Amino acid sequence: MPEFNDARVRKLNAEPVRQRGQYVVYWMQMFRRLNHNHALDYAIAAAKHLKKPLVVYEALKLNYPWASARIHSFVLEGMQANAGRARKLGLNYWPFVETPDSAGRGLVKKLAADAAMIVTDDYPAYIVPAHNRAIAKLDLAVHAVDANGVVPLSLLGKPVAAAAHLRPRIHKLFAESWANRSKVEPEFDGLAKTKLEAPLPIWDLPADLPRFVAGLPIDQSVPPVLADVGGTEIGRQRLHEFVRDKLPRYAAERSQPDDPERNSASGLSAHLHFGHLGIEEVIDATLNANGPWDAEMINPKTRNKDDFFCRDPNVNSFLDEAITWRDIGHHWSAERGVQNAELKTKSWQTGETPSFNFETMDFSPLSRGTLERVLPPWAWATLNKHAGDRREYVYSLEHFENADTHDELWNAAQTELVKTGRIHNYLRMLWGKKVLEWSASPEEAYRVLEHLNNKYALDGRDPNSYSGILWCFGLFDRPWPPEREVFGSIRYMSSANTAKKFKLAGYYEYIRRLDGRVSDPAGQAGRLF
Repeated sequence: MPEFNDARVRKLNAEPVRQRGQYVVYWMQMFRRLNHNHALDYAIAAAKHLKKPLVVYEALKLNYPWASARIHSFVLEGMQANAGRARKLGLNYWPFVETPDSAGRGLVKKLAADAAMIVTDDYPAYIVPAHNRAIAKLDLAVHAVDANGVVPLSLLGKPVAAAAHLRPRIHKLFAESWANRSKVEPEFDGLAKTKLEAPLPIWDLPADLPRFVAGLPIDQSVPPVLADVGGTEIGRQRLHEFVRDKLPRYAAERSQPDDPERNSASGLSAHLHFGHLGIEEVIDATLNANGPWDAEMINPKTRNKDDFFCRDPNVNSFLDEAITWRDIGHHWSAERGVQNAELKTKSWQTGETPSFNFETMDFSPLSRGTLERVLPPWAWATLNKHAGDRREYVYSLEHFENADTHDELWNAAQTELVKTGRIHNYLRMLWGKKVLEWSASPEEAYRVLEHLNNKYALDGRDPNSYSGILWCFGLFDRPWPPEREVFGSIRYMSSANTAKKFKLAGYYEYIRRLDGRVSDPAGQAGRLF
């Protein structure tokens, strides 16, 4: 009888397990953690079944799209933490970091030469679909495992038009999925930890990581964020602080922009994106915030998203964001990947302007505009109808990137992104809507948003990044009357309405500390307070 978590596993080819192989490889591409990880659990089980050692391979190359000191530092901090943890566990953890003197091309193929099988992450975005199509051509079994969410994405059915359509599917499957969640502490046995000699140059952790990163040929104009450190332990610390200090006021205050020290946002998105935290660990801490939780507390008959997991509106509000709204992006991307699984793959080449191709699920040249391919027909039609409308303001990428617009709130949000790798949740929606309003065309607006988000945001290059950007153009939304210039029937947002809705003085104060040239609009703070 099939196990529930078999739904997480995709066999990327029809090749058999190579019985003569010396070890099982787990290529940790996006779920970069050694606990709460279904892909790691599967690799351990395969190694035990085959009675072979396990190798955990984690790598970082130089020429990924939007490669920068910011992204490199966060990933490498996580790799340092994983190396320390693996050393304590006695694992064969083989980290590789590409440098100009040590190229990474062909290393997975080299690892595969002596492997029985490869297990890897089934992550539906960025460079991973192309990687997985490439390794599927190897002459050994390659299995990809979905550790994206608590509910296996393959069980969620066809793509949906709105979160309200996906939510009931998640609720129906949640209890059984939770009963089959990943291991808190994976169970390694002696054979899985048998020591092996690595057939590749193992990264020698530098004593001075900032200096190491500063010497690499990556974009040094996007510096590390000193207040955001990668790694599972740091992510777990931030999770505990959120549950203790912010969750009790999340439902009422989650949309209020403010200094991160005061606002109610979890601040977990970067650690989730890079896989240093698993969403199941986040859910577990949240469910147990008010004492021990069990599935008997679920209200299966409710139609109210604020009354499903328990009776605490803060817990329900946060989990709806962390599960439903997170899963909708992963599910949408995963379904597109399944539809295009047989395509040939093309890796992004340094020097090109990167843009993700949703037809080929890689960075191949675009055959037509992204919006035409991915938006619901009503959204594409209304944007196309109003594409020639007069824009009161039209800004270039340079103006946007430098936070050089007439709108102080937009400039503040862009400054936050550039300086910290984050934008407050609510302002991120406004940020995207205004780029649509102030760009020469919808397609140009999309390119600007993709570039700025993926270049600066620590949680960029993610299914949720793309679903969030595309929501600004109508994906997962509905038509909103009245029809407006530029927007047509797309939902409209304005800085003026945002200033009426929220007290912004604290947020402007925070931005001024980040960058002294961002000023508070005359009299606005006084009016709001």
